[in-house]
Amino acid sequence: MAQMDNKLKFQTKARTLESLKPILKSASIKSLFYFNVNNWSQSSQAVLDEIAQKFGNAKLIVRSSAISEDSATQSLAGAYLSVADVDATNPRQITEAVNNVIASYPDNNPNNEVLIQELVENITMSGVLFTREIDSLAPYFVINYDTSGSSDSVTSGTSRETKTYMRFRGSPFQPSDKAFAHLIETANELMQLFGNDALDIEFALDKKGDLFLLQVRPLVRPEGKHAPTEEHLGKYLTKLYKKAEKLNTSHPGLCGKTGAYSVMTDWNPAEMIGRRPKGLARSLYKELITDYTWAYQRDNYGYRNLRSYPLMISFMGHPYIDVRVSFNSFVPKALKDELAEKLVNYYIDSLSASPSNHDKVEFNVVFSCFYLNLPQQLEILKSHGFSAEEIEAIESSLLSITNNIIDTHTGLYRFDLEKIDHLNQRFFEVSSGELSRIDEIYWLIQDCKRYGTLPFAGLARAGFIAVQMLRSIVDTGIITEQEQQLFMNSLNTVARQLASDYKQLGKGADGRKTFLDRYGHLRPGTYDILSPNYRNGFEKYFSAELTMADAPSEAKFEFSKEQLDSLDKKLAQNLLDLSAQELLQFIEEAIQGREYAKFIFTRNLNRVLELLEELGQRHDISTENMAHVEISTVLDLYSNLTHEDVRDVLLRDIEKNKTLSEVADLICLPQLIVNGCDVYDFHLSEIEPNYIGRGKVTELVVREGEFEVSDLEGKIVFIASADPGYDWIFTHSIKGLVTMYGGANSHMAIRCAELGIPAVIGSGERNYLEWSGASMLEIDCANRQVIIIS
Repeated sequence: MAQMDNKLKFQTKARTLESLKPILKSASIKSLFYFNVNNWSQSSQAVLDEIAQKFGNAKLIVRSSAISEDSATQSLAGAYLSVADVDATNPRQITEAVNNVIASYPDNNPNNEVLIQELVENITMSGVLFTREIDSLAPYFVINYDTSGSSDSVTSGTSRETKTYMRFRGSPFQPSDKAFAHLIETANELMQLFGNDALDIEFALDKKGDLFLLQVRPLVRPEGKHAPTEEHLGKYLTKLYKKAEKLNTSHPGLCGKTGAYSVMTDWNPAEMIGRRPKGLARSLYKELITDYTWAYQRDNYGYRNLRSYPLMISFMGHPYIDVRVSFNSFVPKALKDELAEKLVNYYIDSLSASPSNHDKVEFNVVFSCFYLNLPQQLEILKSHGFSAEEIEAIESSLLSITNNIIDTHTGLYRFDLEKIDHLNQRFFEVSSGELSRIDEIYWLIQDCKRYGTLPFAGLARAGFIAVQMLRSIVDTGIITEQEQQLFMNSLNTVARQLASDYKQLGKGADGRKTFLDRYGHLRPGTYDILSPNYRNGFEKYFSAELTMADAPSEAKFEFSKEQLDSLDKKLAQNLLDLSAQELLQFIEEAIQGREYAKFIFTRNLNRVLELLEELGQRHDISTENMAHVEISTVLDLYSNLTHEDVRDVLLRDIEKNKTLSEVADLICLPQLIVNGCDVYDFHLSEIEPNYIGRGKVTELVVREGEFEVSDLEGKIVFIASADPGYDWIFTHSIKGLVTMYGGANSHMAIRCAELGIPAVIGSGERNYLEWSGASMLEIDCANRQVIIIS
C-alpha cells in the first residue's frame, strides 16, 4: 500500500497526534499541547500559563517529540525521556519534567518539541502493535503488550510480563479477544488514513475498555526490501490450515482422538536443527532419526510399534513433532488397545490444559518408565477415570520395560553400547578412500542409521530413565539435590573429557593435532553444513580467551552406606531387579553412553557434510547452495543412474528448497499447534525469545558487569533489560545482543534490526542464565536457535 498524496503525512510525534485527533474514530487521543525548545527557552512562563489553562488540575505526562525521533529509516522508540504523573497545578514539577525531557535529546535543535498530554490512568494493557513482522515484513499484526499498568514498559524494554500476540492480517477468523479485535480495527483505520501498511503503533487500554492511541510512526523497513502481500502469504497458510485440520482427525491404528504439533517435544527439532532449517539439515534429521530410526528403537525397547509413522512433520519448512504419534510411542506394547487409547487421550488432554509443558512432556505429562515414586505419581489417574486395575496394568508394564533396559549385564542399553563401538570400526573401513563421494555418502548414512543413531536413540532413552531414577532418589529423600549435583559433576562425560584434553593437549602444533584428531569432527550445528567443525573453526572456537570447563574431578562422589541401604530397600519394594550399586552403575553408564554415542555417530555425519561440500565444489556449486540439497536426492544418485548430469539434479533440488526456505522465512508459526486456526492467530510461548533479524553470529560472550574490563568489539553482549540507556554499546561494533527481558518491539530490538545485529531479546531468566554462562555462543536468528559453543 503506497502512501498517496491525499493521505496524512507523518510529522513529529506531537503534530502527527494533533492531525489524527479530530478524525480517528476507533480510538481516542488524550488532550495535548506542544511547544518547541526555542519557545520554552524564550518564554517558559507563557508556556506554563497555557498548560495551566488547558489542563486545569489533571495529571499529565510530559513526552518527547524530537525532530529526529521517528522517520522511515530510523525509529528511536523509547530512546528519549517521558515523565508521567506530573501535576498540572504544580509549575515547578512541570518545569523540572520539561527540562529533563529536553536534556534527553541528543542535539540542541531549537525546533525539537515537547508534548504535554493528559495522562491515561487505570491502564489494564499497554504496548506496541506492528502491522508487519519487523524482520521479514510479512503481513502480520504483532502485538507486544503487558498488563502491569505502565504505559511504556514495552518500548523501554523494562517489562517482565511482556507477551506477544501474532495474527496474520488476512486471517479468515475473527479474533476471540475483544481487546485485540479493537486494536486491529484501529490499526486498519490508521493504515487507511496514512496510506501505509507498515506502522508502529503505541497504545493503552484502560479498565473501562477505552483504547487510547499514544503514538504512530512508520515502521522502519530496509531500503529495497520486498514486503509480501496478504494474498501471497495467505495461499500458503490456507494449505497449512487444511493440513493441520486433516492431521488432527482420528487415524486407524493410532490412539488418540485428536493431535497436536510441537517444535520442542520428544526429539526436539527446535533445539537440534532450529525452527527454519535449510533442506539439507532438515532432511538429514529425518533420514537419520525421525522417519524410521526413532520408532525402531522404541519398538525394540518394548513400546508400541510406530514404525510406519514419521515423527517429524514439515509445515512449509518448519519442523514439528507429531505429538500424538510421540504419545503413542511411549505406551508399553503390553497394554491393551482400549487402555492405550484412554491413556493417550489423557496425555493429549493434559497437554491441552497446560500447553507450556510441550517442551517437557516426559517429565510433566507422560509416564514412560518406572522410577521410585512412580506409583505415587500414577495416583493422579484416578481423578481422570482410570480404575485401580488399569493403573496397576500401566505400572506393571512400565516396570517390565524398565527392568529390561537397566540391567547392567543383559539390559538393552548394554547392546546399544556395543553397536556404537562397531560403528567406529565401520567408519574407517568406509572412509578408506576406495569409494566415490556419492558411494561413501550412501554407506556412511546407512551405517550411521544402523550402528549410530539407532543405538544412540536407545541410549538417549536409557539416559532419560537414568535421570528420572536419579530425580526419584532425591524425591524419596535418599539424597539431597546438592548431592545429586555432586554425583552428576563426577561423571566423566565427553564434554568434560574435551575440556580436560584441551587444557592438556591444546597448546602447540602436536597437542593441537592430537586434540583435533579426536574432536575435530564436532560442529556446533551438528546437521548444518554451514557450521564449521572444530578442525576448520579451531581459531574461533578455541580462542586463548576461552575459559574451558573444569576437568573431571578425581574425587568421585560416593553414596554413604546408609544411603545405599535405603536405596536397596526402595528397589526391592518396587520390584526393580538390581541392587543400589548396579542402579548407580546403570545411571553412570547410560548418561555417559548417551554423550559417547552422539560423539561417535557425528563422526559419520561430519564426514557426510564434508563430502557434500566436496561434491558441490566438484560441480561448481557453493556450500551455501549445497545447504539446500535434500540428502534423499544424493542417496538416490547411488542406486538410480539417469540421463541427467549430477549437477543438474542437484541444482533442481536446490532451487526447489531455496524457494521453500524463502516461504518458511515469511511464515510465523507458534511453538505448539493444537488446531488449524493456530496457524493464523497465536501467542508466542512465554519461553520463546524474540529473535531479531535473520543473521547468524558465533562469538565470545561479554556479560553486564564486565563492561569495564572487557572489550565489547566483536563480542555478543548480555544485558538484563532492553533499556535504551544501553545505546552506547552500539558504538563498540558488537556482533550480537542478548537481553533477559524485553519484547520484539522494544527499543533495543528496533535498534538491532536497524543495524543488522543478530539479537535475542527477552530470552527469559532460564535461557539468559544458561547462555550467559558460556564463553562462546552461536546465535542463529533465521533458525531461531542459540548454541553454546563452549
